[in-house]
Amino acid sequence: MIKNQKLKKYFVMILASSALLFMAAPVFAAEIFYDFEIKEIKVGTEFEIGIFLNTEKENINALEGIVRFPAELLEFKKIRDGNSIINFWIERPRERQGTGDKEQGEVVFSGITPGGYTGTKGLLFSLVFQAKKEGQGTLGIQQAKALLNDGQGTQTQLRVSDFQFSISEQIPGSLSLVPGLKDTEPPESFMPEIASDPDAFEGKRFLVFATQDKGSGISYYEVKETRQRILVFSKWVEAESPYILQDQELRSYVFVKAIDKDGNARIEKISPKNPLRWYENYENWIIVIVGLAAAYAFRKFLWKKYIRA
Repeated sequence: MIKNQKLKKYFVMILASSALLFMAAPVFAAEIFYDFEIKEIKVGTEFEIGIFLNTEKENINALEGIVRFPAELLEFKKIRDGNSIINFWIERPRERQGTGDKEQGEVVFSGITPGGYTGTKGLLFSLVFQAKKEGQGTLGIQQAKALLNDGQGTQTQLRVSDFQFSISEQIPGSLSLVPGLKDTEPPESFMPEIASDPDAFEGKRFLVFATQDKGSGISYYEVKETRQRILVFSKWVEAESPYILQDQELRSYVFVKAIDKDGNARIEKISPKNPLRWYENYENWIIVIVGLAAAYAFRKFLWKKYIRA
């Protein structure tokens, strides 16, 4: 009996120790962090700081958040999202005035990666700033959320790391820490699609499109609807996806142009579902008239050269 009681106490001690170890073990969570080793920056220096995701072996397919920076110390220059792990931006990273604090600038972002992403250093985007004056500051990320690629949009734990820096006149070094890369390649090819939903846009047909640019990143899109095949007879309109079509009869060619931040462009086309009849298309009449005029001129030439002679 005494021996059994000793054994019970022994097992209780082991279980208690295991529980304490389990409680003390670190809980792994995905992390958004900055990748920039320089902590002291010279006044006037332009620098680029990357924002990355470490999923800690989880499969994440949606992210959002707000990057906040001290606007009195840093002048925002631009955003680079080429090579981002985010395939489709719900809200492409953009600067906005800090809400409730004029001395704070903000960059908001929200996007998804179909199929999810798993990795230790996935680039979300990078920010380019210029140091304005001496001082100490912090870049932080607020309202950050990450969703798992589990078919249910489960929110997972997410850590964020701040980047603390100081700016001084006394620091030696270059006034530019931004890689001078020139993007000469157009955005990737893509397939715009026309869709409709009775619960969206009053049932009107709309256009959806998205692509990536692994160099400088996508700057904006333009759309053109025309019932003619020649693009010069209609204007491009800057647009965002989804875009409500002007021609709900689907008798027009629809062109979508993606322009990256270095001005390279790619154009994709959707042919009309209900094309014009041949006699409704004035391009065909132009071809007929030009052909008749050429035939008349040739006949006249032959008359003068051979028949009258």
